[in-house]
Amino acid sequence: MSIGEYEEKPWLKNYDPFVPETIKYPKISVSDLMDATVREFPQSPGMFSGKRKITFSEFGDYVNRFAAALADSGVKKGDRVCILCLNMPQYLIALYGSFKIGAVPTGINPLLTPREIKYIVDDSDAETIVSLDLLLPKVQEIRGETSLKNVIVAGLGDFPPEGPLPTPAEVKGATPFLSLLKHEPKPPKVKINPREDWALLQYTAGTTGLPKGTILTHANIVANTTQLQSWIKIEKGRDIVCSSFPFFHLAGLEFNIVCVSMAAAQILVANPRDIEGTLNLIDMHHPTVLCNVPTIYLMLLRHPKFQQSDIRKARMFISGAAPFPPEIINEYNSKTEGVVLEVWGMTEASPVVTANPAEGLKKVGSVGIPLPDTIVKVVDIETGTEELPVGETGELVASGPQVFYKGYWKKPEETEKALKDSWYFTGDIGYMDEDGYFYIVDRKKDIINVSGYKVASREVDDFLYQHPAVNMAATIGIPDPDRLGSEVVKAYVTLKEGYKESPQLAEEMRQSLKKNLAPYKVPKMIEFRKELPISATGKVLKRELREEEKAKAKK
Repeated sequence: MSIGEYEEKPWLKNYDPFVPETIKYPKISVSDLMDATVREFPQSPGMFSGKRKITFSEFGDYVNRFAAALADSGVKKGDRVCILCLNMPQYLIALYGSFKIGAVPTGINPLLTPREIKYIVDDSDAETIVSLDLLLPKVQEIRGETSLKNVIVAGLGDFPPEGPLPTPAEVKGATPFLSLLKHEPKPPKVKINPREDWALLQYTAGTTGLPKGTILTHANIVANTTQLQSWIKIEKGRDIVCSSFPFFHLAGLEFNIVCVSMAAAQILVANPRDIEGTLNLIDMHHPTVLCNVPTIYLMLLRHPKFQQSDIRKARMFISGAAPFPPEIINEYNSKTEGVVLEVWGMTEASPVVTANPAEGLKKVGSVGIPLPDTIVKVVDIETGTEELPVGETGELVASGPQVFYKGYWKKPEETEKALKDSWYFTGDIGYMDEDGYFYIVDRKKDIINVSGYKVASREVDDFLYQHPAVNMAATIGIPDPDRLGSEVVKAYVTLKEGYKESPQLAEEMRQSLKKNLAPYKVPKMIEFRKELPISATGKVLKRELREEEKAKAKK
């Protein structure tokens, strides 16, 4: 492929007929998206929290009250507001209430330790935090060491299944969330410059080191929302969606913004690991669209209630944030009425870059084709400048209106490495086929070096999933004690019900892999586990497996 040929966008021929090549993006704020839905669909359900239905009219009222209370407490345009909550109504009220007055929400993973929470609070310069009551002790532990002035506490019982909201309970050293909802719903009017003003300060672990605060503007978020509206055909005011992605993760947050902008009701899943509880919510509210990480889809698929659940009637299963094994995609496609739609993205792209067409050609194992006004290239890993031809593997770089341009907060060197002439260097390794579909092979850090031969850990994972005994699998490289600077391939496996771990089963898996993989790619070791380390978003944490191996080596 000659230089510049990616700009010819070979993927356009595979766009669904209703998807435009280019879009005129509205110059509005994220709050404006919500206000439009509240005006047009006031009585439509905006969210379901357990059995409780909250209409868009009610939601808009709560948001205005919360925004006005924030402003009266001293929160101004540009101030950061940390949110340390589960997927619950208070998270979304705090999110949009912050947007309303030009404040900048910053989501925090509830699983973080007090020390990790303190890092984000300090790094973001936040003076306000909204915390779940169960997590308040973590906040109180670090509060005196931070610049926090406003601590707002949200309770799991704030929004009962039915009836009026309860009287706010007094909390020492904090303001009850419900007391803010008694404020007059008249927030100050704040002028937003979509191109310049921040919408989010979103922290991402990145590849190494401490979390980086990614600055995303209102223009970034509105652009990706508009792109996705054109792509997935959510029926305005009619669809019901269910996502186990937590809102502190940009995939979950952006999916919600799309839902709000399209007047789609969202089922709130507070605990993504409670698979039976999620299936119960699905049977209660009958979603038409789901959005999850592959691990959650796998857990849902393996649950005894799956075959009788309403999940099988959904028309679309959107998957992202991690590779989806082709075998599991095929199983979903055969056991449900809907289709699996793989997407690819990252925090720095607000987050979606590519997706398989909603109705057109879907390639199992591919993350699809670039969204409107988006270009993706494959470049040489070493030089970062040489464009590679069809089928050749390199680093994927992306450019589009959804890609961040403000950089990382307080990290100019990291920004310089990631952003070059409006191109974001994703750190993902992959290739493009002749139809313009992209495939992710691995992250740079997940490439295993076996005596100079490069092994993509995902490739090994995918073949492990083809074995009938494998429930979950993760492959990493560990130092080879006999070859300095080299690694050996090690796999970790959890088994399906009915299978027992044994040396014979491990060897059977290795022999099966040998039929499809070069000898140096076959794991030298297979370790059976009862479970694998999983993030709050459902991704297998290969990093933790590598850290475990390092700790063992030091003993």
